[in-house]
Amino acid sequence: MFFLLFFSCAQAEEYVAGRHYEILDSPSVTRDPSKVEVVEVFWFGCNHCFALESYILPWKKTLPKDVDYWKSHATWNPTLKIHARLFYSAKALGIEDKIVPGAFTAIQREGRFLTGNSELEYFFKGFGVEKEKYLSVSNSFGVNNAVKQADNRMRQWTITGVPTLIVNGKYKVSGTREVGTDRLLDVVDFLIEKERRFLASSY
Repeated sequence: MFFLLFFSCAQAEEYVAGRHYEILDSPSVTRDPSKVEVVEVFWFGCNHCFALESYILPWKKTLPKDVDYWKSHATWNPTLKIHARLFYSAKALGIEDKIVPGAFTAIQREGRFLTGNSELEYFFKGFGVEKEKYLSVSNSFGVNNAVKQADNRMRQWTITGVPTLIVNGKYKVSGTREVGTDRLLDVVDFLIEKERRFLASSY
């Protein structure tokens, strides 16, 4: 009995605050309080984000229905804001699943910058979006607002590096010497279960 109790406690303490993840000073409101939210803050130009994508893709398919996962693009400087506009334009056009791997490949594998107007127009045309449509969406109120909200999230969560994952508006998981890219989602899964238990006890 003692061994089982000890083993259970050891498992529960596998990931601890201040070592494997941070507790946010001010919790943020999630978009669906009935679910556990996971937000990945990323940048197309980040090689660690690109590496994480190979883990994210299969992981997303295993998530239970009560977990709400989505991406938020980083906005530290003008270049990142251009890439954020690229990302939110893709979302507005309903082609996020095509543009995300396409943009990662263009920047990380092909050495493209995707910052100039003509370059972006050509990039979107490769996904069947004509120049006029791209310009209309990219400069729309909805995309402008999405970039602004992403910028607000950066400040609210004090994001200092990417990739960073925010779990249910409470916990921040980033890469460290102890938590490499290959372990980030293990910590996130641990926190998801922690929050699922909390939500279950609230009803």
